[in-house]
Amino acid sequence: MWYILSMNKDVIYIEPEDDITDIIAKIENSKEKIVALVPPKKSGVLRSIVNIKLIAKSGAAVGKNVVLVTTDPSVVKLAATAKLPVTKNLQSAPTVPSDEIVDEEVTKADVVVAEETDDGEEVVETKEIEEESEETDEASDDETVDNDSEKDIDTKEDAETDEKDEPTEDDAKKDKKKAVKGKLANSKNKVLRWIGEHKKIAIAGAIGLVLLIIVGIWAFAIAPAVTLTIGLRTTSANFSENVTFTDKAEEENASEGKFYLTEKKIESKAEKEFEATGKKDIGEHASGQIAVTAYLRSGSIVVPAGTIFTYKGLAYSSAAAITLAYDGSDDTVCLNKGDTASLVKNGCMVSGRTDIVAVEPGEKYNVEKSETGWSVGLDVTAYAYTAMTGGTSNVITVVQQSDIDAVAKEIETSSGSDNKTKLYDTIDTDTNIIIDSSFKQHVGDVVSTPAVGEEVKEGTKPKVSITTTDSVYIIDKTKVEEFISEKAKLADNFKIYSMNDPFVENFLKAESGYTGKLKTSYTSGPKVTENEIVEIVKGKGLGVAQHDLKDIDGIGTIRIDTSFPWVMSVPNNPDKITVILEVAENK
Repeated sequence: MWYILSMNKDVIYIEPEDDITDIIAKIENSKEKIVALVPPKKSGVLRSIVNIKLIAKSGAAVGKNVVLVTTDPSVVKLAATAKLPVTKNLQSAPTVPSDEIVDEEVTKADVVVAEETDDGEEVVETKEIEEESEETDEASDDETVDNDSEKDIDTKEDAETDEKDEPTEDDAKKDKKKAVKGKLANSKNKVLRWIGEHKKIAIAGAIGLVLLIIVGIWAFAIAPAVTLTIGLRTTSANFSENVTFTDKAEEENASEGKFYLTEKKIESKAEKEFEATGKKDIGEHASGQIAVTAYLRSGSIVVPAGTIFTYKGLAYSSAAAITLAYDGSDDTVCLNKGDTASLVKNGCMVSGRTDIVAVEPGEKYNVEKSETGWSVGLDVTAYAYTAMTGGTSNVITVVQQSDIDAVAKEIETSSGSDNKTKLYDTIDTDTNIIIDSSFKQHVGDVVSTPAVGEEVKEGTKPKVSITTTDSVYIIDKTKVEEFISEKAKLADNFKIYSMNDPFVENFLKAESGYTGKLKTSYTSGPKVTENEIVEIVKGKGLGVAQHDLKDIDGIGTIRIDTSFPWVMSVPNNPDKITVILEVAENK
C-alpha cells in the first residue's frame, strides 16, 4: 500500500537551496518504494510545471511512488496537471487532485521545459513538454488504477491501523534530522563529515566547551571577591563640661552649651482596697435637765450653751445658756433667804437649769437623777435635775483616717518605681537624653470610698485611689553629640567612632534656667569610611592595595581575604569588595 506513508517510506525534506537536480538525485538514491517529498514554505523549485512533471517522470523511471506533502494551492494545482499524488500531511492518505481544481489560466502554452544550450542559456520547447506530459499522464493513470484497486482491498486494514501507526510531528522532526545527518555524512568537508559520523561525541564536546567557557567567565569575572579587614588605631577620652538649660525654646543656643528642656509627663491612677477598722455607735443620745447653783454677793455668772457637764466619765452638752444673777438688795431670789448666817457668810445662793444631751449615743449615758457627782469647769455647782434617759447603742464599721494613711503609703511605695519606668519607656532614647536627676513625682489627693467616718456596708470593702503625676526633662541627643564633637577638638583627619550615652549630673535650678554638668566618654580614630577604602583599592593588585592603605594615618593591621586562591587583584566592582573596620583601643 504505497499511499500509507507511515509504512516503508522515505521522507525527504526539500531544502530551500535544493534545485530540481538535487531533488531528482534524492528520489533516485532512496531505498524505499514510497518517497514523500516535504517542500519548505513558498518553495520556488516546485512552482514550475516542468519541475513537477520531471519529478513525476523520474519517480516512475526508477519505480518509486512519489507523493508531495503540501497544502500550497499553487503546488497542488501543478501536481493535478502532472497527475502527481498529494497529501496534506504525513498522516493522511495521498490522492491525485482532480482536473477541475486546475486553474483555467494554467495551460500547455504557459508551461515550458528548459534545456541548456552550449552557451549555458535555457531555451523553451513546448512540444517536448507535451510529450513528457502525455507520458507522465499515462504513467499516472496506470498508477491511479493500481492505487484504487489496492485502496479498495486495504481500506479496512488502514482504518484499524491509523490510530496505532499514525506518525506525530516528532516523527517528522526525527526524519528531518536523519536527512541532515545523511547530508553531513556525505559532505566533502572532512570536519562536517566527521561530525556527521560522530554526532554524539561532537555534541558532548560542544557542551563541554560551552561549560568550560561559562566556568571561566564565572571564575575570573563573576566569582572573584575580596574582604578587607582594616584595624584602626583609636584612643579613648572622657568629656566633662558645664552647661546650662532653658525651658524656653527661643533661648536655646546648643553650639554654646545652652540646651532646650522638654518636659515629659505621665499621669497614673492607682487603686487599692483595704479593711476598715473604725467603729461608730449611731444609736440615740440620752438627755435630761441639769441644774446649776452659785453664791453671789452681787453680779452674775453665765453658763454658755454647749458647756460640757460630766458624770462618772460620761459627758453631756448643755442645750442653752444659763444666767445666774444677784443685785445685792432683793434677798427673795436667794435660795438661802431664810438662813441669815448663810447669807452673811456665803452670799445669796441663786440657781438655774437647762437641757443637756449626751455627747455620744449609748445606753451607758442613761443615769438616775442625782444631786452629787456632776462637775463643770465653772464656779458653779451642778446636779441632775432629772434622770438622763433615751440613750441606745448601734455600733457600725466605719473608715478611719489611720486606715487611709496606711494604704496610701503602701500604694506610693509599690507604684513609685513602676511609674518612673513607664514614663521612661515613652521616651525615644536614640534621639533624646533623659536628665534623670530632674525626675519628679507628684502624688495627688488620696480619695477614700466611703469617706472617713462613713459606714462600710456589710459585704463591701472600702477603696483608696491616688492620682500620681511623674515628670522628667529631656534634651536633644543629636545637638548634645554635636556639641561634644566640637568641644573635643580633634585633628582634621580624625573623628569620633563611638560615644557612650551622654548624661547630666548636678542638675539644679538657677536664677535663670537650670545648670548641670554634661559628661560622657568617646573613642576617636582616623577619619576613613568604607566607601573611601573601596575607592582606594578597587582594580589594584593585592600588594599595591595593601601598600596604599598603610599610608593612611591611624590604620594598623590590614588583612585581605580573597574568595578563591587564583584571585590576585581587587575587583573593579564595588559590590565585590567588603570592608570591615575593626576599632582597637590603644592601651
